[in-house]
Amino acid sequence: LVAEAKDGGADCIETYVFWNGHETAPGKYYFEDRFDLVQFARVVKDAGLYLMLRIGPFVAAEWNFGGVPAWLHYIPGTVFRTNNEPFKSHMKSFTTKIVDMMKKERFFASQGGHIILAQIENEYGYYQQAYGAGGKAYAMWAGSMALAQNTGVPWIMCQQYDVPDHVINTCNSFYCDQFKPNLPTQPKIWTENWPGWFQTFGESNPHRPPEDVAFSVARFFGKGGSVQNYYVVLLCA
Repeated sequence: LVAEAKDGGADCIETYVFWNGHETAPGKYYFEDRFDLVQFARVVKDAGLYLMLRIGPFVAAEWNFGGVPAWLHYIPGTVFRTNNEPFKSHMKSFTTKIVDMMKKERFFASQGGHIILAQIENEYGYYQQAYGAGGKAYAMWAGSMALAQNTGVPWIMCQQYDVPDHVINTCNSFYCDQFKPNLPTQPKIWTENWPGWFQTFGESNPHRPPEDVAFSVARFFGKGGSVQNYYVVLLCA
């Protein structure tokens, strides 16, 4: 699949890291078989492609429980995705685990590797207001925690307009030409260009013409865009 993506013109692969697939119990990690993250990253590197690593560790509705481990729900006092110490402690531990694995393999671009961007959290800006002051504090903490990992590559937070200054806000949408990053000195990045949409039960199958996708990309780069990713691309043999 990576080879097909390259043959199709891609120069970078973007992937989530699924927390509940890798940490099956507190401190118990699994990186075998289809959850072998290092091997996946190596395949991408060997193909001569860059990698954007979306650690999350919350990844959203495309994955059960948004990628958060079910066992975390039963840790006393835990509230997900807000300024909550039990949640932040486990989130930091997992993030550090993933970063350290990538550093050990020298995969970050700062080490001569191919990981050019890393992401913390995911589309939190949609929900932050519901958490009140705790949401704002959590978003700031997440960005600062990521920066403290010292990866040597930029960190992004998609759909997050009040990120710390050295974290880059990015766009997820059908169209991102009007999008502006949080600082004028930062690149304009389109993390998710949606060529289609998921089908809601009982509703018609959404369709987006390829001509519209192509024009949206041209317009994005014409208005100062730096990076765009098709989310998701289905490759058929």
